[in-house]
Amino acid sequence: MSASRLAARSIVPGLVALASAGCQGEGLPDIPLKLSKNCNDVEVVVLAARVGTGEGEEVLDVAADGTLGGTAWVLVRRPSASGQDEVVVQRVAARGVEHETVLPASPAATLHLQPAPDAGEVWVMQSERGDTRVWRVAPDDLVRPVLGSSELSAFPSAGPPCPDCDDDWPRRLFFLPTGPALVALPLASADAALVVWVTDLDASGSLITPRAEHRLNFEPPCDDSTPEAAAYCEDLRMSLRYPSVSLLGLQQDPRQATTTLLGHRTRSQTYDGQPFPIESADVFMVELQVDAEGTPAGVLRSYADFYIDERPELGAVTPEPSALAPYGVAIDRVATYGLFTNEIREPPGLFPRLVRLPSIDPEFIEMTDEVVLPDDIVLLQLDRDIALGRLESGAWALTKLFPDDPDQSGTRVYETDAPIEEIISGGIGTFMLRKQDAPPEVVRLRCPEGGT
Repeated sequence: MSASRLAARSIVPGLVALASAGCQGEGLPDIPLKLSKNCNDVEVVVLAARVGTGEGEEVLDVAADGTLGGTAWVLVRRPSASGQDEVVVQRVAARGVEHETVLPASPAATLHLQPAPDAGEVWVMQSERGDTRVWRVAPDDLVRPVLGSSELSAFPSAGPPCPDCDDDWPRRLFFLPTGPALVALPLASADAALVVWVTDLDASGSLITPRAEHRLNFEPPCDDSTPEAAAYCEDLRMSLRYPSVSLLGLQQDPRQATTTLLGHRTRSQTYDGQPFPIESADVFMVELQVDAEGTPAGVLRSYADFYIDERPELGAVTPEPSALAPYGVAIDRVATYGLFTNEIREPPGLFPRLVRLPSIDPEFIEMTDEVVLPDDIVLLQLDRDIALGRLESGAWALTKLFPDDPDQSGTRVYETDAPIEEIISGGIGTFMLRKQDAPPEVVRLRCPEGGT
């Protein structure tokens, strides 16, 4: 029997909040039942053994090509013919570079690739303070092979200033069934409302532009059907605030109808006007989707359970989650998984935790005691499946997580021609391996063909 136990927090346990642009408090959307089991083994397939091999080339990022074919996308910075640096998007395969596009972006900017729902295109996001832009790269589009956006840092223009954001909001590019979109999450909230902003992006013209902004307002449930109850609800709303809100991860499979983000927030709540608030923390998942009218909507579920471990060697583990790495979110066919950490005070360290949120009858399930979770573990997104990975002496140690029976999870170690120094995820099972004194390698992680 495990020596650890969970103690449910008494402050808003199991919080579920719903939001849409036009209304709140409606029932959860219908969730289709998907019957499919996970595999319990994983294989590594090399897509491109060497990328960024040109003189002066630096590979910045990687992205899946939308399908399970033999190609992927990489983002490369290199010297141009004029001697100045340029940024290039390349589609790569085993035989080398199939296509490349010079991107009209500053080589010094912070740039990231984002996989698209369909093969043959990839998106690039520039995240600079006061200068947010996106590009769609689609070589097979003869009319608009490169489509850029207007400057997007004004989003969300309809919202209040973001506390502690220095007039800038953290933004991420993601995909709804209606097309590309941006989501913005504040770094703090002055009351009980956690506001998530979403805007659709219109890519039908000569420039990508934002459409209407949608405010998704998540608050603790409270029955305000009478004047007295409404006054109580308002007092509750103003007595709770979130001094710190952190985005821990965004789902890396853009093909799904729902995109999940994982976040962490510290909580400060006062009671009966007392000057000393109760401090706590939780993690939360927001499922971003569209409603029946095609309007962005969302569901927030929080997880605020203590983790109390009675093993002497872990006696100084803080009972509540932190915003420290490692963290991440991934999905399989029947659930969403969140990785986060508790902090160890003495000696200083981290204690990873893993939770599962099933699509049907969604209640968080703690898996921490069922899986080996070293403090440098990474949650890996495969093709509607998940795995765990970490670097061990220059090799990639992999665990193909089998959630229904974690004891059956298979393990393997992947080694290359040079020690691996870093793993960069490109979504949908696509990864780039940075190596010591060798060009990067692009691989796909997948269930073995014909395996279980």
